[in-house]
Amino acid sequence: MEKIYTKKFLVHTYEVDFCARARAITLLNYFQDAAADHAALLGFSIFDLPKINKTWLLSRYHLRVQRYPEIGERVTVTTWPSGAQGIFALRDFEMADGNGDLIAVATSSWVLWDIPAKQPTRLDERLWSEFALEKRAIDDPFGPLPGFSAPDRELDFRVGMQHIDFNNHVNYAVYIQWALETVPDDEQRSCVPAEIEVSYRAVAFYEDDIVSRLKKGDSDAGANTTFLHCIYHKLKGIELARLRTVWTKFK
Repeated sequence: MEKIYTKKFLVHTYEVDFCARARAITLLNYFQDAAADHAALLGFSIFDLPKINKTWLLSRYHLRVQRYPEIGERVTVTTWPSGAQGIFALRDFEMADGNGDLIAVATSSWVLWDIPAKQPTRLDERLWSEFALEKRAIDDPFGPLPGFSAPDRELDFRVGMQHIDFNNHVNYAVYIQWALETVPDDEQRSCVPAEIEVSYRAVAFYEDDIVSRLKKGDSDAGANTTFLHCIYHKLKGIELARLRTVWTKFK
């Protein structure tokens, strides 16, 4: 069985922003789609695991973007299992444009969840002994992301049916979208998220009330601006996700 899987995508009109560039969520969806296909070929898909009362839950994600593809472009996504960190399975990604140039990379960390026990379970050794490729697209040890107590901005959201995935809770990409929405308009109209880091801490469900909070960090010499984000469950007062994003001027 091939340790590396590739899949081609066409950037459609409904997947781009006001500048006709693919949205960050579009790239994440391409990665998720390719990963799902590969997991199915390896026998560890979301359809295989429920048969043994298991499922995958995303724990960490780290995306870096060199360039966002534009409407009508064709891109190729490459993905592979990249090993394990304790109870976490790692999967990495690369995206290349039509010229073969690398334009985005990502790494992710997943926990195998025991559905009846409602807790993580031990990984199948085959995930790294047979299928894993010892290569990381981003060499990230997934250390803790910083939090904050006094937000500069916050927005409220309510979980709708369009946010729910096959696990009956909010899809991982939605938390990222909630975080990106809090970035001020001037940055959104002149910059793109060049880097997104996420730590998932709890799950949200249909009709939950959510608050997305943002803290603006410093700008570096290259005029890149960092933001810290926290996604909270409004009623329970618990943190659902913690993020760090870095925004850079349009190229």
